[in-house]
Amino acid sequence: MVALLKMPRMKVEPSNLERRIFPRKEVNNWIEGRRLDHSLSAIRDRRVSLAMRDVSLGGLSAISSAPLDEGERISVSFPPAGTNHGWDAYGRVLRCEASAMGYRVAVEFDPLPAA
Repeated sequence: MVALLKMPRMKVEPSNLERRIFPRKEVNNWIEGRRLDHSLSAIRDRRVSLAMRDVSLGGLSAISSAPLDEGERISVSFPPAGTNHGWDAYGRVLRCEASAMGYRVAVEFDPLPAA
């Protein structure tokens, strides 16, 4: 018992490599977005085309030709693919960073209400 008390405590920290709840799926597809905020830039350009990089149940990552504001509300429309029907999602912009190909955008989807 004394030996256990004298042993150094080992810290067990969770891995920070992947903190996402939902797994991502890499996708190369174009989707249409609609800016829902009332800022001047959003009113001027309501529609935005996004080149998707990946998607999960929690959100998506895409490349946009126009900058979006962090925290901005956006709706996106996914076109039908094969036997899958198209679907829409609402969310907010978490991040928008300039890159060589446009603006890298991260969108977090709104959670669905419980039934």
